[in-house]
Amino acid sequence: MSYIFIGILLTFLLFAIYSAKSQLSEDNNKKAYTSVTGLMSFAILISILISIFIALKSDIKDDIGFGGFDYIIGPTTCGLLVLSTYLIFIDRKPNLKFKLGIIGVLINLFVGFIYFFN
Repeated sequence: MSYIFIGILLTFLLFAIYSAKSQLSEDNNKKAYTSVTGLMSFAILISILISIFIALKSDIKDDIGFGGFDYIIGPTTCGLLVLSTYLIFIDRKPNLKFKLGIIGVLINLFVGFIYFFN
């Protein structure tokens, strides 16, 4: 059942990235906060959820206790840090908003896989 949910999240993620790429134009490159920024922020938020689901699929020992919360708190904290960093850099370099958004999504997925294999 969770694989269906991850598939649905991946569909929304790819839709947000595709919509942002189609709305990217020269006029959007000069402004900091446009619809592309909103769509890429949405994609980063969805990648945080996917990262949490990937981290929770790892083999967590039963005797770990409250340490199991690390598999939720770690990807969430890293994802929110990536999102806030993305929004700060967009204010300074608005022409890189799409590339930085893709890098943010990949960082979040990478963090999920780090927790999965750890």
